[in-house]
Amino acid sequence: MEIKVKVTIDKSISEVWEVMGNQFGHAHVWSSNFKTSKPGGKAKFQGIGYSHRDTTTDRGNTIQELTSFDPVNHSLSYEITKGAPDIAKSAASSWYLKKTENGTAVHMDTIMEPKMSLPEEMATKIHKGLTASFNQLANELKYYLEQGVPHPDIEK
Repeated sequence: MEIKVKVTIDKSISEVWEVMGNQFGHAHVWSSNFKTSKPGGKAKFQGIGYSHRDTTTDRGNTIQELTSFDPVNHSLSYEITKGAPDIAKSAASSWYLKKTENGTAVHMDTIMEPKMSLPEEMATKIHKGLTASFNQLANELKYYLEQGVPHPDIEK
């Protein structure tokens, strides 16, 4: 199951990358999905001093392990190694930035492989839910970067 989300942020690539990439381990600052987030693990990639993000969500603890980190091309990818949805055999995302006329396009592409074959109605419902979740994530990042403060939905 593939989910592709894109949002354009009225900021430079370097400003967006600072928050999305360099501060990957601190997503709770701008995303209501994470109650807490902190960096952890031994550094694996040049440009970042850790290898995963350890988060707390409404569903419990999750770990997103970086599988790539490229500050030159403004891209990163990660796999959820703990706390993926019960239905998921695996879940991974690739995030990357592209310069646009109006700022920076943020692309969040996710693949979730279910543990079993799903009836079409259930697959559609899950796809809608995941798309909504990533749209919320992208829009909260946009709000944070453009407004300079967390989205009002974030109760910190």
